[in-house]
Amino acid sequence: MTEPVVTVVIVNYRSGHHLRTCLDALLSQDQGLSVEVIVVDNASGDDSFGVARAAADAGKVTALESERNLGLAGGVNLALARARGRYLAVVNPDTVVGRGWLPPLVEVMAGDSSIGVACPLILLTATDLINSAGQHIHVSGLGFNRFLGATAAAAGDASQPVPGLHGACFLIETDLLRALGGWDSTGFLYQEDVALSWTVRLAGRSIVCVPASKVSHDYSLTMYPEKLYLLERNRWMLLATHLRLLTRVWMSPVILLSELLVWGLCVLRGPRFVTAKWNAVRWVLTHQAEVAAWRARVDQIRTHGDLTLIGAMRWTYPLGQFFTLGGERGVSARQPPGGLPTEVD
Repeated sequence: MTEPVVTVVIVNYRSGHHLRTCLDALLSQDQGLSVEVIVVDNASGDDSFGVARAAADAGKVTALESERNLGLAGGVNLALARARGRYLAVVNPDTVVGRGWLPPLVEVMAGDSSIGVACPLILLTATDLINSAGQHIHVSGLGFNRFLGATAAAAGDASQPVPGLHGACFLIETDLLRALGGWDSTGFLYQEDVALSWTVRLAGRSIVCVPASKVSHDYSLTMYPEKLYLLERNRWMLLATHLRLLTRVWMSPVILLSELLVWGLCVLRGPRFVTAKWNAVRWVLTHQAEVAAWRARVDQIRTHGDLTLIGAMRWTYPLGQFFTLGGERGVSARQPPGGLPTEVD
């Protein structure tokens, strides 16, 4: 068989109708490239994976099932062991790829060996408004949607360096991901795209956004306690594992400022958010073995210092996104029924 240029990986967890729409968009167009598609089911326990099984029976995709919910990174790693493409594209099931989305990403990556990750321009579903043009990552590890709510024109036409990748859709060199030991799944869910962005940079590679590649995403800016818990737990692990102690001490004023902003958000949102934030801090303090193991893995692949990493990040906050989350009231419509899993099942 001809070796594929790209392996597309979709991780499904109770994605329902989203997965069908996502696969239809992927499989209905000829990219002019040899592509294989792998769909991983993260122990959904429902019938949402049926569309992938049917596509596998038709010889269109490879369907893998995990006995446990491994989180996004863990699910991608399951597919990574089977991936044959030179590049690996991670695609969320709630995204729909645009016509000709893949060649621009591959062309940019193939044309510059210093680039480790290429991101499409991610648009809000059925609009010309931006969900994310890469991530705006603050030096304290907070991740924000870059250009959220702006028109697509704001991203320009040319490829551009960005602080971080957005986990909804990106293209990474497969050998690079393997050299990193896979996508670290210590955090289970949320903030894993920020962590991968920092790891890629410490390994000496850059990240770009390619506006010529467009993908739509069923997204809304929202927060609920389990999500905040995971984001904050994993952000503190990120700081403890990717930055040296002296760097953290030097950056302590800006880290403290971020803490004040996050605690302020939690106070505005109520007791459940305050409890979630406290539980996130407590988890990191009581799981130092996991933190130490992650730090050791980062140190093994590190070829660049902290200043190189920090120099690519942002020192400003997109306060509009903070204000939107602080003003949100009631139960988020995006909060999964029965709650969001926070650990590997």
